[in-house]
Amino acid sequence: MLGVFGRLFNRGEVDCDDVRRMSSDYIEEQLPPKKFASVRSHLAGCGPCRAFVETLATTIGLLARLPRVSPQSSFRDGLNERIRRQR
Repeated sequence: MLGVFGRLFNRGEVDCDDVRRMSSDYIEEQLPPKKFASVRSHLAGCGPCRAFVETLATTIGLLARLPRVSPQSSFRDGLNERIRRQR
């Protein structure tokens, strides 16, 4: 993790904390081009971050294959009632 001075002079590079924070946006290609390139560059040289992002991408892919489940109306009604009472 970079300190204050490290962040001032890192020229747009990202560290491991940045990669973990931006990993979902990286996988979904939602980062600005320069930030995307910085993450990709970091991943090329950091095995632990690369493993983290690959595992996250695999998990997202597996979850996307699961069938959608709709809760029963009684569950939704009960949840809405609890939310209403807590306000």
